[in-house]
Amino acid sequence: MTIDGIINAIPLAAIAINRDEHLICANEKAVKILGSPMLNNHFIHSIRYPDIVEAIENVFATSQAQTVVWRTSRHSLDVFYDVTVSLIDHDIALVSFEDRTAFEQGRQVRRDFVSNVSHELKTPLTSIIGFLETLETVAKDDPAARTRFLQMMKQEAHRMNRLVSDLLSLNHIENNVHTRPTDLIDLTAVLRLTLENLGPVLARNGNDASFDGPTKSVMIQGDADQLRQVFSNLIENAMKYGGPDKAIKISLGEIMNQPLLRADGVAVDVTDTGPGISHVHLARLTERFYRIDSHRSRQVGGTGLGLSIVKHIITRHRGRLNIKSEIGKGSTFSVILPK
Repeated sequence: MTIDGIINAIPLAAIAINRDEHLICANEKAVKILGSPMLNNHFIHSIRYPDIVEAIENVFATSQAQTVVWRTSRHSLDVFYDVTVSLIDHDIALVSFEDRTAFEQGRQVRRDFVSNVSHELKTPLTSIIGFLETLETVAKDDPAARTRFLQMMKQEAHRMNRLVSDLLSLNHIENNVHTRPTDLIDLTAVLRLTLENLGPVLARNGNDASFDGPTKSVMIQGDADQLRQVFSNLIENAMKYGGPDKAIKISLGEIMNQPLLRADGVAVDVTDTGPGISHVHLARLTERFYRIDSHRSRQVGGTGLGLSIVKHIITRHRGRLNIKSEIGKGSTFSVILPK
């Protein structure tokens, strides 16, 4: 088999360089990475990364295979490759590029997650420690101060408990995200039960929540408990961030030939009349711990995980989440599910 045949048969991006350090062959995957390599010219015209250049030179000098990590960019995003250089025979070096971007992105996500969780737990823990030190010293003999600080400690402890509960819930959902629910459930009943359960909370906040949907059953395949979690989260968000004494509208409609699902579906809209959300935030709302206003979110008891949980549950149901908002006119969160 010719060198061209060998290079083109390799499933990775690959190039061949002779002992004169001329690039003599490149497969299609390598062309996509390197552009249009200048064949029969010194490889430095096509590869300028110093570590790869050094690895190629070392292979010809020592006959020992070399591996380096190449970090570059594509469309303003970081891209990582494991670049392996080894001799095919005495006079030709094979350079292959294995894309490890997904692995590096996963590592970064884990690092960010640990950092965010640590920060979210450290804040209430620091507060509780401070309250305890105060109770042991200056507030030791002040009953009113003790009562006030104990109430604050209770609030911070509840905040940590909500965070841990959301983390456990998110972990459970992620572990089952590839398993589609198979139960046949009545979505109308799920929405009515959700509103009934949230009734006292909505009443205390002065929110008038109305349901606009069919009286008949709307049957879909789904997990009733998880979907109640989705709608509870969206309605509570409409209450918390839309503001007190504001109307909230929940609607349920059936959709024929939903393009996003490539099938018939149903759409549940949760609409508030609050201050709205700037478009610059919309794409990131479902990221873990992403908050538009961290201080306000913590004040109303948010953990920064609610919409991430919503997104994962909807993904498990093979659905879509659409968010529309206009400053000063409120927001609509649309859950689109297949029938």
